[in-house]
Amino acid sequence: MRSPRRSARTMSLLVTFGSVVLAGLGAELRGTQLPDVSIPANRDLLRDPPFDRLTLIDGTVLFVDPVSPRPLPDKEAIRAAEAKESPRFERVGGLLVSKAPELNRDPSDNAIVIRTQEDEPRDYYVKITSIRSADYFDDILLAEALRRAQSNDFDRAFELVLAVRSRDPNWKGLRETADRIIFLEGQHALDRGQVDDGLRLLGQLYERAPDTPNLKPLLAKGYAGRIESAIEQGSYALARRVLEELRGLTPDAPEVDRMRQRLISLAQRRADEAERLSGPDRVERLADALRVWPNDDAIAERYREAFLEAPVLDVAVLDVPRRPGPFLECPADARVMNLLYRPLLAESSEQATRGELPGQIAAELTVGDIGRRLELRIKEGISWNDGSRSVNAIDVARTLTDRALPSTIGYDARWSNLLTRVRPIDETTLEVTLRRTPLDPAAWLLLPVGPAHAGRDGLVWTPSGPRPIGSGPFTLGPLSQSSARIDRADQVDEGTPTLARINERRYETPADAVAALRRGEVSLLEAVPLDQLRLLEDDPDIQVGRYRAPRMHWIAIDGRNPVLRNRSLRRGLSFAINRKELLQEGILRAPLNDSTIPSDGPFPAGSAADDPEVPPLTHDPLLAKMLVRAAKQEMGIDVIELTFSYPSIPSARAVASKLVEACADAGVVLKPVERPQSDLERDLRQGLRFDLAYRVAPITDPVLEIGPILCPGYSAPPQADGLGALASARILQLLLQLEQVQDLPSAREQLLAIDRETRDELPILPLWQLQGHFAWRARLNGPPAEAGELYEGIESWTIDPWFSRETP
Repeated sequence: MRSPRRSARTMSLLVTFGSVVLAGLGAELRGTQLPDVSIPANRDLLRDPPFDRLTLIDGTVLFVDPVSPRPLPDKEAIRAAEAKESPRFERVGGLLVSKAPELNRDPSDNAIVIRTQEDEPRDYYVKITSIRSADYFDDILLAEALRRAQSNDFDRAFELVLAVRSRDPNWKGLRETADRIIFLEGQHALDRGQVDDGLRLLGQLYERAPDTPNLKPLLAKGYAGRIESAIEQGSYALARRVLEELRGLTPDAPEVDRMRQRLISLAQRRADEAERLSGPDRVERLADALRVWPNDDAIAERYREAFLEAPVLDVAVLDVPRRPGPFLECPADARVMNLLYRPLLAESSEQATRGELPGQIAAELTVGDIGRRLELRIKEGISWNDGSRSVNAIDVARTLTDRALPSTIGYDARWSNLLTRVRPIDETTLEVTLRRTPLDPAAWLLLPVGPAHAGRDGLVWTPSGPRPIGSGPFTLGPLSQSSARIDRADQVDEGTPTLARINERRYETPADAVAALRRGEVSLLEAVPLDQLRLLEDDPDIQVGRYRAPRMHWIAIDGRNPVLRNRSLRRGLSFAINRKELLQEGILRAPLNDSTIPSDGPFPAGSAADDPEVPPLTHDPLLAKMLVRAAKQEMGIDVIELTFSYPSIPSARAVASKLVEACADAGVVLKPVERPQSDLERDLRQGLRFDLAYRVAPITDPVLEIGPILCPGYSAPPQADGLGALASARILQLLLQLEQVQDLPSAREQLLAIDRETRDELPILPLWQLQGHFAWRARLNGPPAEAGELYEGIESWTIDPWFSRETP
C-alpha cells in the first residue's frame, strides 16, 4: 500500500485554509459513508510504514499516518469547554448584536490533521470530538506482540515490543506488555523442561515487578523442578543454593518445606547405608550424606569418628593411570607406582646399593667383571599384598627378563640391548649379566617389581577376579577415565601408612581443580596453574610447595613424516614461536622470573648438561615465512598440514591455539587435537606415529632420559620403528655414542654436544622450563615444602576430618 510522506506545501495549505477543509470534510462525512478499510494480510508491522486506526462516530474506520499528539486529547474535556463558550455581543447603533465565536485554528485544541493511507492519500482536518476511538500503532504493535507470545513466538513478540520502545520508551502499557511476555516465555520454558531458562526469565521479572499475578507460585514450581534436577545429577550444593533462593523469594511456599525434607531424607538414607559399611567405604558414604545436607550434627559426629579410624585423602591430579600393573607408561603411572610396587632400588646412591634405604626390595647390589655382572640380594620378609608369599629372586628375575621381551607391556629396547642373562641363584639372590659396562648400573634398576605369578598384564587371579598385586603400602582399586582409587594394603611390612585411602580425581579444567581445593572438596592439588599461584599463596587455609626439578616443555617431532625431516621447515617452525610472549602472557600472566624462562634446548638452564654458550632461540616471523616457503620449494609441495597433539594440562591448553596461529602465519596448517596426558604419553612411548606433540617432563638423570626426550619411542619395540622418529641423523649418532660412554666426564661432554647440536638440528622444538608447584589444605599434615614427587613421605602424612558447613 502506497503511503506518501506529507509535504511542506500540503501542510501550509492545511494551515491556511483549515476552516474550509474542516467544513468540506464534515459535509463529505455527512453526505457519504467512507468504506471500511481492513488491514491487508501481507502487511508487516515491523517493515511497512506505521499507521493508526481511527473509528469515527458514524462507524467509519480509517487507516492513517500516525496522528499527533499521541494520545489525542480527551474528547469529553473538549466538549465541556465548547459548551461553556458563550456568544460574544457588541453594540451596533445602540443595539447589542451577537457574534459567532471565531474558530480555533490550532489543531492541537480541537482538531487534528490526518492523512489517509490509500492509493490516493488525502489530507484532512478532523474534529477530535468526531473520533469515536483511536487505535494507535504502538498499541497495535503491543497487541500483536501479546498474540505472538501466546502462540509461543517469543522472538517476534520481543521484536514488536522493542519497536514500540524505540518509538516511545514511555508509551503507556509498554512495560506491562513486556512483563506479560516474559511471564509467558518463562512459563513456556518451565513447561518444556527448560528450567534454567524459565527461572532466569521469571527471576528477571520478579526483580522488576514482584507483584505480578501468579508469578510467585510459578517461581516456586520452577525452583522445585530445578532442585529436583540438581538432586538427580548429584549437584547437592546447587540444590541447596537454589533452595535458599526459593526461600528468599517465597518463604511460605509449600515447595520450600517439601524440597528441604527431600534433601534431609536423602542425607539420612545415605547415613543409614554407611552403618552397613566399614573403613574408608563408611567414611565416604557418610561424606556423601554430608554433601547432601551438611548441617546434620548427628551425621557430622559419625563422620568424624569414622574418619579418625580410616582417614581418606582426596587429590586433584592432571590425569589418572590407565592400566593396573607395574608398568611405567605415562606420568600418572610414575606418580603412583611407588605406592603400589616397591622398586628394586629406591635410587642409584651407595646407600641404596647397600640396602640401607627403606621401601626397596634389594638388600645389596654387588658389581663385578668391570660392571658387566651384577649380583642382587633380596631383602627377606617382604610379602605380596595378597599374603600369598614373600618377594623372592624369581619375582625380580621375571621383572628384568620381561623388560627385554618385545611382546610384553613393559618392554625397554635399551635394556634389551644391554641384558645378556638373568639367573636366580637361590630364593634371595640372582645374577644379572650385561653385554657392556653401563655408566651407572644401579640406574637401570630403579624399576617396580611385580609378582612372578602375575599374568602378562600384571594382574593376579583372585577369587574376586583379576587384581593388581604389589608389595607397596597401597593397592590399586577401580580405575576410570577421571578417577583412581588407591587403598591402604592389608599387609604392610614396613611402616603402616596413616591414610586408609587416596582418591585421585581428574578435573576438566585447571580452574575446576583450583576451585575444588579452595572449597575443600580435595585436600591436595598435584599441579598449581602458574596464573593461580599467587591466589593460593594468599589463602590462609592453603599451603604451596614446589617440585625440585623444573618441568621442561617442548614439542616433539616425528621424523617418520618426510615433511618433518626437512631442516628448513623445522627451523621455520622454531622461528615462528614467540616463546617469551607466550610464556609471559599465556601461561604466567605475569613477568618472567628466574625459575620460569624460555628454553634453548632439552636440558634445564644451569644444569650440568646445559651448554651456557648456546644462544637462545629467537622469534623472527619474517624469517619463519621464508624458511617455510623454501621448505615447500625443496619438497615440491604447496600446502603443509600437520596434526598437533597436546595434553589436557593447564600450560598446554593456555598456548595451544597461539601455537597454531603462529605456525599458520608462517605457512603451516596445524590441526590441534587435545588428549588426556596419560593416553598421549602412552601412545608416544609405544612408538605410535604422530606429527607434532606437546610434551612435559622433569629431567633428573640426563644420561638415561635424553633419548626418550628427543625421541618419544626411543625404547619402543623394534616393529614400531621408534628411532625413525628422530628427524636428525646427527642427533641419533650422538645418542648411540652416549649409550656406550662409561665415565662421567665423557658423558658430560657428550651431553653438552647433544645440547649444542639440538640447537641447530632441532629434533624437537624447545619451548620453556617452568617451576612446578603443588598445594594442599592446612588440615593435611606432612607434605614438605619441596619434594621430588607428589607423594614423597606419604607414609607419615596425617589429615584431620573436615567438611564444609552451610546455612540451610
